[in-house]
Amino acid sequence: MSTDTQEVAIRRPITGPTVWTEATLDVDDYVLSVEPEQAAACLRLREDLRSRGRRLDTVDSSDFRAPELAALGHGIRTRIRSGPGFCVLRGLPLDGWTDEEASMLYWGLGTYLGGPLPQNREGDRVYLVQDTGMSVAEARGSKTNSELIFHTDSSCAFAGSRPDVLGLLCLRKAVSGGESVMVSGHTAYNQLLETRPDLVEVLYEPSFLFDRSHESRPGEEPVSVGAIFTDTEDGVQVRHNRLYIELGHFRTERPLTELQREALDAFDRILNDPANYVEFTMDPGDVFFADNHAALHNRRAFVDAEEVAERRCLVRLWLGGEPHN
Repeated sequence: MSTDTQEVAIRRPITGPTVWTEATLDVDDYVLSVEPEQAAACLRLREDLRSRGRRLDTVDSSDFRAPELAALGHGIRTRIRSGPGFCVLRGLPLDGWTDEEASMLYWGLGTYLGGPLPQNREGDRVYLVQDTGMSVAEARGSKTNSELIFHTDSSCAFAGSRPDVLGLLCLRKAVSGGESVMVSGHTAYNQLLETRPDLVEVLYEPSFLFDRSHESRPGEEPVSVGAIFTDTEDGVQVRHNRLYIELGHFRTERPLTELQREALDAFDRILNDPANYVEFTMDPGDVFFADNHAALHNRRAFVDAEEVAERRCLVRLWLGGEPHN
């Protein structure tokens, strides 16, 4: 028996709550509502931040130490770590808040999940997901209004960051479209393992090139190299963005092999099977957090408002390591 055959034979399906399909996942599994006492605590925090003149670039994790916020953080962590791998928080009392005040509260909530990571070469602690009129060939997908593909954030390690947790706060939604879509990478892993275990092995090979040229500095490598699946102490981690993989191999003139392309195609077909994913709309004030190693997300194309101030705007956080609160 060859070594490759032995490796295939020892792979086991992933078990647990991160394995789900559209039919097995209930809305209550991932939606968390803000309780009245938690909403009141958020208002008190806002008044405290205002009175002390805090700004987004000066707030610290210690500014958000409140038992009500800790309870919200616990509920989110439970859904991420012991649930489906993502959570949608609804009901934050953000009416009358400025964008910066809402972003500060959201940043503070994130400190209960991990430490903020830089998202671009400028080191921004939050990042605006907004259409700039450019295409996905010209800019990161977060700066377009195009439909995206299922991906984990920063698969190419923009600014050296590969976050453990992804966060998105909706400040304004599009006139139409822009729905969020979630799929379990662990479910897709299991389905591929059941049908084509040989292709699972291909996706374990650390030979895929991820384009990072949109954020690389002069002299830095324009690609990062890695595998789609990696075994860790915490289980199988998934790293995927087909667009960046295609661009990485194209720009380095190192084409994907036929077997690599077959494996990626098979994985993508499973991710895009409607039986496997759930779709929902984020309204202003909704917050989304996800395990960036187990769940993949997507976004539908959208039509924006004509007035710049009314256009779709989400605030993104990348979080890593242990919580700061």
